[in-house]
Amino acid sequence: MNQIIDKSKLRALQWSVMENVSASAILPLMRIGDELGLFTALAEAGPCSSQAFADAAGIDERYAREWLHALCAAGYCSHDDDFTAFYLSAEQQAVFADEDSKALMIGAFDILVGNVHGIDAITEAFKTGDGVNYGDFHACVFKGTARFFKPSYKSNLLEKWMPKIPAATEKLEAGGRLCDVGCGKGLSTLLLAEHYPKASFVGIDIHEPSIDEANEEADQAGLSDRLCYDAADAESYGGDYDIITFFDCLHDMGDPLGAAKYARSRLREGGMVILIEPSAADHPSDNMSVIGQMYYSFSTMGCVPTSKSQKVGLALGAQAGPQRLSDIMLEAGFKDTEVVFKNASNMVISCTT
Repeated sequence: MNQIIDKSKLRALQWSVMENVSASAILPLMRIGDELGLFTALAEAGPCSSQAFADAAGIDERYAREWLHALCAAGYCSHDDDFTAFYLSAEQQAVFADEDSKALMIGAFDILVGNVHGIDAITEAFKTGDGVNYGDFHACVFKGTARFFKPSYKSNLLEKWMPKIPAATEKLEAGGRLCDVGCGKGLSTLLLAEHYPKASFVGIDIHEPSIDEANEEADQAGLSDRLCYDAADAESYGGDYDIITFFDCLHDMGDPLGAAKYARSRLREGGMVILIEPSAADHPSDNMSVIGQMYYSFSTMGCVPTSKSQKVGLALGAQAGPQRLSDIMLEAGFKDTEVVFKNASNMVISCTT
């Protein structure tokens, strides 16, 4: 079909491509900077010359200078008027150099690198319709996922999300029992255990290396008497609970309905499920944004292939939307679902029995 090209639309599309290529081009530099500790070195040494930075970081000056210029162009590094002194502003340190910062975003680049490593397997899955086993993903995916979600959980879980569900906070303050399904490296479970000293917690995940790390963290935090982690899937864990949580994971499961039904069977009387999911609208047209682009892309490389590797393989995707998620929970036997919180990145759904 012959179409007339609108030159203004063409230029806008070309510029959009350039913006995305520019953002993608800096990906390996961010990973190298993180791997070699360059952000920490610059935070401690700056303002400094490229040579002083290279000396502090233990790297070659010519590579250091080019790396600094690239980051300055991206707005990820600061400089003086003559480009002779480089440093990280307080904001840049919070986003790139402080591992405990609630604004840390460096983990996103780990996920992207992991996705690049996974291209061959996902390309084959495109052709066959099969999935890719979660345990076969590149190590950067697991590391990046934990680091990517860490700031949001530290900023929101206790201060914004839990207060929106008074019944859940009451249960935990009274010494209730919570199971965190799909806990990954266990940060969400650890934060809850630290905040609710009378309650007990179990985290489960299918990735055994992550579970091993989580148990080490619980032990180091002195919480192993009431916090433990086990390797299990969403339909094989034991115990009975007042609260079961699915934090950014239900959409990754092959059979989310089966997982929801199983969770329902493990709840004590009056128990509840809490879902944390990526923010999304119910219709794709309302997800056409920068955040939507990110989540659809992450979902194509991670969520969909993970789900399709499991039984049923429903492949909800990261932008399933609140209505579809609520329908699944209602079909599983929950009496009521409610989106109690939503911001640009996450939504919280309370499901009661």
